[in-house]
Amino acid sequence: MASDPQHWLKTLQSAFLAVPPEITQAAFDGNSKHLHRLARLRPGERAEVSDLWEYTQDLLYTEIQDSLLEYLLPFCLQAWRDDLRGTHSEYGGFVEHFYPVLANRHVFNQRLTPARTAAVSEFMREAILEEIDDQRGLKYQGTAARPYRWITALTTHGVLLEDVDRLWNAWWSVDTVGRAIAAVQYVSCLIYSQNENPVFAPWTPDGGGGPPCLWEFGGHLYEHRWLDKNVHFLKQALTVPGTCDLLNRAVERLAGEPEYGPAIEVQEDIPLCADTLASRCDELPRLLETTQEPGKLLEWST
Repeated sequence: MASDPQHWLKTLQSAFLAVPPEITQAAFDGNSKHLHRLARLRPGERAEVSDLWEYTQDLLYTEIQDSLLEYLLPFCLQAWRDDLRGTHSEYGGFVEHFYPVLANRHVFNQRLTPARTAAVSEFMREAILEEIDDQRGLKYQGTAARPYRWITALTTHGVLLEDVDRLWNAWWSVDTVGRAIAAVQYVSCLIYSQNENPVFAPWTPDGGGGPPCLWEFGGHLYEHRWLDKNVHFLKQALTVPGTCDLLNRAVERLAGEPEYGPAIEVQEDIPLCADTLASRCDELPRLLETTQEPGKLLEWST
């Protein structure tokens, strides 16, 4: 089960250095006031949304000051977690640009030591599991529905870090009610057509919705794909027998919960959707390893 969020944050902060003695980071817009405000932050404080957004522009378009990045990364990740958890929705614009910083500027494999990358990875995995553990309900409508957050974070994680196996296996343990509910949410996307999913109401022009796209990345990630190690893992892990076993264990875990009835309905539909499940278990890793180019829409073949 997921550990205490404050523990992860303290572990993350302890892995990074103290504030640098001077700021040499160039400001993309020429005004460095936001950098000085950020450098004055202390553990436990939250950054201003506008300051973080401006900092992502610095990171994307100017030379990165590594020592400042190392100090500010825990504050950036705290804002990312707040957005994932839905506690501070104003960080959404920052997150859209933060993901490309991590992916395009190769922060994990060029800027951070393995130990620091491991600390970041643990923090991000545990935050996603925390959101999964809090899942409730198996009836959703509209794009603001909560499952979109964890599914998008999980899918995007596969672009950034090579440890999807650890996140995936912890989730598929169905050790909590939330993980069991998340399993049913995810499996429903693997077996039903776009407009026949009983968990996610069909898309509408006014509210959006429909089942989450299992290969859609968060933020401005264009021309990206899953890392090879993650694709290889998913090809081994996502099988028809494994998915059926997951669903059976999830239904068992939900006995006595309000979600038990809807979960049973999904379980009973598996034989009727066997061909679709087999096709999508084979297809999803291939979709995730395909470079997602702007204007090139990827979709299920069935």
